[in-house]
Amino acid sequence: MHIDDLKLLNFRNYSSLNLSFDKNINIFVGNNGEGKTNILEAIYLLSLTKSYRTILESDLIQFGSVSCCISGLVENDGLIKQLGVEIGNGKKKVSINNKEIKRIRDYISSLITVSFLPDDIQIIKGSPSIRRDLMNIHISQLDNEYISYLNDYNKVLKLRNEFLKKLNVNGNTNASYLDIINEKLIELSVVIYKYRFEFINNINTFIGKYFKKIVGIDGMEIKYINSLNITDFNEEEIKDKMLKKFNKNHFQEVSQGVTLIGPHRDDLKFMIDDKDMYLFSSQGQQRIAIIAFKLSEIDIFKKYKGTYPVLLLDDIFSEIDVKRRNKLIKFLKGDIQTIITTTDLNDISKDLLKNSSIFIVKNNNVTKKGRRKNGK
Repeated sequence: MHIDDLKLLNFRNYSSLNLSFDKNINIFVGNNGEGKTNILEAIYLLSLTKSYRTILESDLIQFGSVSCCISGLVENDGLIKQLGVEIGNGKKKVSINNKEIKRIRDYISSLITVSFLPDDIQIIKGSPSIRRDLMNIHISQLDNEYISYLNDYNKVLKLRNEFLKKLNVNGNTNASYLDIINEKLIELSVVIYKYRFEFINNINTFIGKYFKKIVGIDGMEIKYINSLNITDFNEEEIKDKMLKKFNKNHFQEVSQGVTLIGPHRDDLKFMIDDKDMYLFSSQGQQRIAIIAFKLSEIDIFKKYKGTYPVLLLDDIFSEIDVKRRNKLIKFLKGDIQTIITTTDLNDISKDLLKNSSIFIVKNNNVTKKGRRKNGK
């Protein structure tokens, strides 16, 4: 899979921008604040219909404009699609081949991306919601049916929380209705747990190998932390434990007006020899663990989707030392389209610069300098 071209209209600092990409390595170089990251953000938005930098979509619209448009031509196994995202007037419209797509699940996976970002350190250091989002994003790209189950789960969860609050105010409310909601929430939870356990098991097939090759340390894995304390998927166990916990927590949940168990409370832990990397590892090791996680995703996409994702690397080479940087570069396969931003080409090895297309970003303009031969 690769993106052939990208067109931006009134997006961030670009009034109008048309880019054509190489199918292999594309490097955007320029000073901070020139708009390199905006290009990666636009591709990410085209892939997942949302930004990784802001939750306010109005921030994406160039100052003085009322809307912005991002479009791109994507090729996968000979099939070409024109993707589009338009944001304005508090609305967002996505399209494939100029036909509006009403359901996000029918759009996601049209352009599969894996991003490597400086803020990725928050995957380990940040809140559990960041790690849940990480799972949700990548499972959705693997199977867009997951989005429907997750959306349905969140709707039932909201309904349950609202009913718990009503019970707290008025104990005479028909409590049997809660049994119906519980049954539906458990049913959806089973499906979500199945997806998540399968995803983490697949990650653990690859992640230790990558971490060892870059850092030289064995025993790295991801642990799926859940409120049921289950270690692998078992439908009957999930149903039984959720029902028992709902009964046990009933008065506490009614008092607080919130659901205390379920997939919305899940977390991931990055572990080395059963030790939490958040507590026992250096920031350098944490950063490599996250990179190993992303490299594992690449293999999973290739295995299950039959294609490599487009890789987005936002100035990550300046974040790791030269020795580990060179080891990482070995995993960037030549047949994977990779789009990189950097402030200094000296941060990137000559091996990677060979046959890379270089783009100079300056004063809201992007100039393609062609392919870099032999690192010169």
